[in-house]
Amino acid sequence: MATNQEVSMKHLPFKQRYSVEYKKKLKGLVTKYPQLSYSLDDMTLAVNIADILEKIGFQANAQAKQEAQTLLKNIVHYLKEGHLVLLNYRPISSEYSLLDLLKVIKKNVPDYAIQNLIPVFMLSYSSQKQHQIFKLMGTYGIQYASFLTPNAAVDVNIKEILEDLVSFGSLIKKAFPTEQKVPEDEGKDLEKIKKYRSFISQGENLMKENNYEQAIEYFTSAIKLKPDVESLTNRGDAYYHTKQFIPSLTDYREAFKLEQSLPEPHAKISTCCFSLIKENMKTGGPEKSKTWFALGMRHLTDAKRLIDKTKMAYNANPEALPKALYAPIVNALTEADFRGTGFKEAEDQISELAIKVLHETDSLDYLDSDIDASTRIDQAILLTRNKEYEKAEKIFREVVNQEPENAGPAFNNFAVELRKNGEEDKAFHIYQELMRFEIPDKDIVIENLKTAGLKYAANLREDFKSDEAITVYKNILSHDPRGKEWILCDLAMTYLEMQNQAQASCRLMEAIYLNPRLTDLEKFQESYSDLRSLREEMFKKLTGQTDSQR
Repeated sequence: MATNQEVSMKHLPFKQRYSVEYKKKLKGLVTKYPQLSYSLDDMTLAVNIADILEKIGFQANAQAKQEAQTLLKNIVHYLKEGHLVLLNYRPISSEYSLLDLLKVIKKNVPDYAIQNLIPVFMLSYSSQKQHQIFKLMGTYGIQYASFLTPNAAVDVNIKEILEDLVSFGSLIKKAFPTEQKVPEDEGKDLEKIKKYRSFISQGENLMKENNYEQAIEYFTSAIKLKPDVESLTNRGDAYYHTKQFIPSLTDYREAFKLEQSLPEPHAKISTCCFSLIKENMKTGGPEKSKTWFALGMRHLTDAKRLIDKTKMAYNANPEALPKALYAPIVNALTEADFRGTGFKEAEDQISELAIKVLHETDSLDYLDSDIDASTRIDQAILLTRNKEYEKAEKIFREVVNQEPENAGPAFNNFAVELRKNGEEDKAFHIYQELMRFEIPDKDIVIENLKTAGLKYAANLREDFKSDEAITVYKNILSHDPRGKEWILCDLAMTYLEMQNQAQASCRLMEAIYLNPRLTDLEKFQESYSDLRSLREEMFKKLTGQTDSQR
């Protein structure tokens, strides 16, 4: 069973998450090798891993980049002292090669100590070179080598090192004779672990690129090697993004069977169920929708129960609680939007639960950059949905201020929720602001801005605020949306309402210039009768006759 510290680790900053996650996994290795010395040429990696190793329990000794002779002397000293040593070495042209280094080390330390040395390579697993290196390491008495993904994010490489330490600890327990190479069957196990991690890493990178179909292939390969919570959940996420909800639900359920003490699998099962409800409604099956809803609510309730249990466990030390403890539930609730579907029972129950969750998270600081952006956006969506606009806007804006590339998902989600609540004016202004950023799919944002703006302008006209409505129409037109002729017709109608026939005529002429058949269209005939009369007046003035006299 997972410990309370393991609950909701996913949403913690990676340093804190890894410290907690690997403390138990590496407990045996820390006991055997309390001193861990390392030399990593990548300074970012070296600096970031230091805190994690210390929090796990190692006395970490970081070695700055040194000349080969000095580094060699220190490594020999640490190995003789019984330290565990991680060595990532890239020689400069006039210095020792790694193999030269290993030859000298082997001559200067006892056989039993050489096994404490773990060479670290920046080399992808699929490389044939890696297999050659691994065999060569065995001739020097090296039991294990760590291969990190080149050009990966620092948290990815740190996780790879920690996983390698876990695997190394497992080998040590089996007490291999130090003078022998790793037995062939163990070599196969190590190869399997490396392949698994490579598949997971490549799949996760593809997910970041929104290449979900290919990510599914990599996660499937990982599952064939090791069907665990990580591989199953990852593939479930990829299926979900491609709207393959049944396969996604199946993977989440399998993950839940393997780990029932975490809220995430429960919440993800709920999310799938809620998506299946919306899909099922399109085909008209109310009873099936109720079945999916009942299952989704049961798992969502279970997720909340586990979170409440964690809060109780941290009662005496609440500051140690994960900052985004409710993130799995909040994410599921943002997906459970049944407004406008006619499923009133579902809408009411979700709303009731959302209010409870917002109350329990009210004291949390979602402006904190240590909480990942997607979690904060989900929280702000839920706040907007429940009309707590001021709190939501602060979160959305802080997310964008900290990382401008999040302007698209942050402001677009804000505007969508505002529109669903009938706040067309607020949504329109958010879309205007969003247009100032470099974002993908700008044409979609322009169309959304147009839709919100037209409703906002119509409301202004109903309130006799024609000047403000004209400003809105002109702003929409400045973004060159599709169907400009109809916006010009609305603008012309507004000028007519202000008794400004000259401006109304100009706008109508612009519209007809864009679409010469405009006045013959059914939409124009039905919705713009006043402009029909204006058009006849214009024609009369220009030709001295009406249409019927032509």
